[in-house]
Amino acid sequence: MTASHPGGQAVLLGLATSALWGAADFSGGLAARRTAPPFIIALAHALSLVILLAVCAARHEPLHSSTILYGLLGGVVGAIGLIALYNALSLGSMGLTAAICGVVTTVFPVIASWLREGHAGGTKLAGFAVAALAIWLLAYSPGGTPHPRGLGMAVLAGILFGAMLILMRVAAEQSVLWAMTWVRVASTASGAAASLLILARRRARSPRAATAAPFPWRSVLLLSAIVGVFDTLGNLLYMLAALAGRLDVAAVLSALYPGTTMLLALLFLKEKATRSQGAGMVLALIAVALIAA
Repeated sequence: MTASHPGGQAVLLGLATSALWGAADFSGGLAARRTAPPFIIALAHALSLVILLAVCAARHEPLHSSTILYGLLGGVVGAIGLIALYNALSLGSMGLTAAICGVVTTVFPVIASWLREGHAGGTKLAGFAVAALAIWLLAYSPGGTPHPRGLGMAVLAGILFGAMLILMRVAAEQSVLWAMTWVRVASTASGAAASLLILARRRARSPRAATAAPFPWRSVLLLSAIVGVFDTLGNLLYMLAALAGRLDVAAVLSALYPGTTMLLALLFLKEKATRSQGAGMVLALIAVALIAA
């Protein structure tokens, strides 16, 4: 395998996507401890939307109706998934939440790829199975305290992310940049609408409480900007990976992002690594080798 080979490009791009998405989720989880997830989605995606619109205008990218449709659908589904994930990350163990979400995310893209592109073959199939186990071991922390609501939201986020990966791949067939832009249009609007709904409910419950506590603008804006940059770059590399090779390969490798979330939690939150996480890292390397073969 070489980077110049389409399959090799898909593998490298998928791994880079997992690093960026993992960093975005870690930053989003931290921000969710300061404010409601919809505020983070609205801020992060609005910032990246402005940049994407400027780039599309400068490049005079052609626009197709299918890109708009599937991009908007992907954006709505992804925004709801992110809100669920950030809520889950803020409730209990980041590792357990990321593990469940990461494994569930891969299911629908793999099925869709097999229906569209045929069976992946024995070696890649084995790689997918090893990758799923690696995702779980990398992210799961036995010392973490599970939260029932958080676990359910992690499963929901994984299902929605799987659907989003399929929609993003279809939207990117005509224009990657416009696909990213329309995904951001929908996710920004969804985040803004959910934010307004939260504010309305808070005011209805307690008009004084809604304005009494100062909003942590500095930390939230910084973390939202980081989320927006990492998530947008991750979307770009994922779409390129899905176009360069098979959808299931791009989706499964991108879904290794809990490994990045776990590593960042180890570095910045001082969460303790376990033997199972070390085994997960080894299995992740084996999975990559099998998928790339």
